[in-house]
Amino acid sequence: MLLSLIIFLPIFGAILLLFLPNKQANLFKWATLSITFIQLVLCVFVFVQFESGNAALSGVANDQAFQFREQIDWINLSLGNLGYLSIQYFVGVDGLSVALLLLTGIVMFIGAISSWSISQHHKGYFSLYLLLSGSVAGCFVALDFFLFYLFFEFMLLPMYFLIGIWGGERREYASIKFFIYTLVGSIFILVVMIGL
Repeated sequence: MLLSLIIFLPIFGAILLLFLPNKQANLFKWATLSITFIQLVLCVFVFVQFESGNAALSGVANDQAFQFREQIDWINLSLGNLGYLSIQYFVGVDGLSVALLLLTGIVMFIGAISSWSISQHHKGYFSLYLLLSGSVAGCFVALDFFLFYLFFEFMLLPMYFLIGIWGGERREYASIKFFIYTLVGSIFILVVMIGL
């Protein structure tokens, strides 16, 4: 439940921001800062409560290596002669992903603070930022390959717009390059998924 809260709190916050009036720029900033702070506190709690041991740091993928596990059957389809498709909402952390999750919380909170200089389209920016925050956290804790792919794709969408609209001097060039590189990566991940 804790990892789901870390993932979906910013995503629900992004949806909530979409229903607020456009003229509430300070409210968007404070809401984003508050949500990313709560996400950071939860990430710190997971990091502190994580029991590091031989199984967690061995690099061997077994049931004892993952902590804070949440596993729910999601999609179950019989594909006839092709086999059986089973997709789960399956999240958890091991020795590496718990550190990356903590780093995500820190970076997203610092990014929310540094985003206060945004001067236009506050609602769009902070909604996309919160969507990005939840998606990145989801990428690091996903244990189902299809779930990882979904979080990865959800991460690309806000990044493309954040770079393309609020980026620096050559933002259009950077966003197109980002799109092309991540499209190639997404196609590769999809091919690997189909091959498995």
